[in-house]
Amino acid sequence: MNRKSYIDNFDRKLRSWDKDIAKLEKKAERISRSLHQRIDELKQRQAAAAAKTTDLLHSSEEAWTEVRYGAEQALIDIKKAFRKARAKFGK
Repeated sequence: MNRKSYIDNFDRKLRSWDKDIAKLEKKAERISRSLHQRIDELKQRQAAAAAKTTDLLHSSEEAWTEVRYGAEQALIDIKKAFRKARAKFGK
């Protein structure tokens, strides 16, 4: 292979990798947006569960079972959201 052919081939490979890098950048951008959305969702669910603490503290004996059930559901929702996020983005 002569010098010009070698340089042309080398340059062609580099340009090919430019396209691959650009594709990876777009994919990373999509993943980043999606990850931020999941994090926001987790924060919202955590805030909702934290609000249940107040309900637990101030509930009457008659309402305790129902309030406790709502608090447990809030924790289950957070666990599910974490599981989904971990499954999608790794541990």
